[in-house]
Amino acid sequence: MEQVNFENFWNFANQLVSLNDTEKEKIQKELTFRKVKKNTILVDLGQTAKEVYFINQGCLRFYYLTDEGNEITGFVFTENMFAGSHESFFSQVPSIQVLETLEDSEMIVLSYEKLNQLYTEVPKMNTLSRKLLEQRMAHAQKVIASLIINKPQDRYTTYQKLHPGLENRIPQHVLASYMGITPVSLSRIRSRKPKKD
Repeated sequence: MEQVNFENFWNFANQLVSLNDTEKEKIQKELTFRKVKKNTILVDLGQTAKEVYFINQGCLRFYYLTDEGNEITGFVFTENMFAGSHESFFSQVPSIQVLETLEDSEMIVLSYEKLNQLYTEVPKMNTLSRKLLEQRMAHAQKVIASLIINKPQDRYTTYQKLHPGLENRIPQHVLASYMGITPVSLSRIRSRKPKKD
């Protein structure tokens, strides 16, 4: 049986809530480990999300589909982040997003059923979930503000600072849609980027 590394999961959780060994043991018992291939759909449009994922290794994104069939990336998740169609998962409603892997990924998985069980068994899970959602909401507001206020070049510079190296891991059209610009505009911005020694 494959040994699962929970160290990153607990490092993340400990930033949000203090858990004792007994609480950690109860939580870890309900977690499962999964390897998923690149380009796997984890939550499809209209499907109700039944799981949330902590990324040990890999890269995921969620995207929206326009009436014309275009994909607009709403968020990119990488190592040490919780990924999911959160509105669908926490409210148990059909997803308005598609969640897919951009790389072969290794994830720690928690089901909606097990989470609700843990809310009772480990009350601090309520705090962990709330703080996780607060983080996501704050980040979403920053992204929206950037799309409204910042010029494309500034968005690109900010993106590089927040996610160093990620632009080399995801397709250009995904990065462009996440930044709210066309792939052509992104190419122009990258070509104007000053060369480093």
